[in-house]
Amino acid sequence: MWRWQGKFGLSGNPATARDDLVGCPDCGRLHRVRELPRGGRAVCTRCGALLYRHVAGGVHHALPMALTALLLLGLIAVNPLMAVHIQGNDRAGLVTTGLEALADQGMWPLSLLVGLLVLGAPVVRVVGVIAVLLRLHGGRPPESPRSTARLFALTETLRPWAMLDVFLLGLLVGYSKLYGFANAELLTGGLALGGYVLAITAMDQGLDRRALWSAIDHVPADPSPSPQLWVACPVCQRVHGHDHQPAPHRCTRCGSRMHVREPDSLGRTTALVATSAILYVPANLLPVMTVVNFGQGDPSTILGGVGELAGSGMWPLALLVFVASIAVPLLKLGGLAWFVVATWRGSAARLQGRTRLYRFIDAIGRWSNVDVFMIAILTALVQFGAVASVRADSGAIAFAAVVILTMLASHVFDPRVMWDRADGVRHD
Repeated sequence: MWRWQGKFGLSGNPATARDDLVGCPDCGRLHRVRELPRGGRAVCTRCGALLYRHVAGGVHHALPMALTALLLLGLIAVNPLMAVHIQGNDRAGLVTTGLEALADQGMWPLSLLVGLLVLGAPVVRVVGVIAVLLRLHGGRPPESPRSTARLFALTETLRPWAMLDVFLLGLLVGYSKLYGFANAELLTGGLALGGYVLAITAMDQGLDRRALWSAIDHVPADPSPSPQLWVACPVCQRVHGHDHQPAPHRCTRCGSRMHVREPDSLGRTTALVATSAILYVPANLLPVMTVVNFGQGDPSTILGGVGELAGSGMWPLALLVFVASIAVPLLKLGGLAWFVVATWRGSAARLQGRTRLYRFIDAIGRWSNVDVFMIAILTALVQFGAVASVRADSGAIAFAAVVILTMLASHVFDPRVMWDRADGVRHD
């Protein structure tokens, strides 16, 4: 289904089938797409990255799931997630209740971050996907393909930052931490949150992204007859051919910025990793929250919270929090540092292994926000004055900064540079 021939992995006349080309985002090798069976997957012949997955159903399957997700978002916004009962006192919390509680405690950077990740990004993404699918629902090209392409590009960019699935895990961890301390029950908003995660997962599984991009604008780029340079858009994957450098700054389909390689990828990654490593120390040494019960309570660090879960007999949950909040940030910092050093040296050792590890790191980094979301939930629910209260502490801000900075570091690191340097090629 995929062939690699010659310098650019092409056979025949590329000028007649430019939209059949796809560039591997992880190693840069160009491939020509062939017809795939329903449910088929095409992978890069060099690094094994997933290039294309043929999904049955398309718009007709994804649109109902997207509309369901929007309905559930409305239920999440207006219904309490969970209720807490302590000594005859009751309190229920919405998503916005946690944002207000964090802001009232002076943790407004954390409040703003949580609001963007669990409200702003999910709402914009779901509404944007629905708008794109409605424009394509009739099977005809949209009236304004450029604006449709830019809207779909925005939804794709927001995908890793829409974190209601991670927030659901934070809600479950918070529910478990209240065990033996208070009576807690999930309410309509919490149940709707679980439904939303299922609906958005089904929507993503039903989106045939390459088919959607082709339906939005199937007209290929118009490079020179015999281009010397091929550049793939990082968002819609359209391959552009040119006979000179530098390449155009914008994709002809979705308008996204394009570069032969991410500008100063190694330098920016090094700066972000170094900053994250510095912040990782206070993030683990400083308390992330303080739980007060009948006037007594001690500040709790991330590792201390893991110990509390384990001490309550919740070993699976303790292991999950340890992996997400301690092991994953360490893996990201160590892995990214390894990538940078090996790339600077032009090392060809374990290139495929490094590339696979990069994909893993890039995918799991967002789940480290479990502790951040759990703190937002508990500060909203446990506010009973002298009886019981939860307060966020400065370690939470440092930890949230580590998570976001490492996500940005994996985003700006261009794994194709590892392959370029190993081949003795430099694009900077």
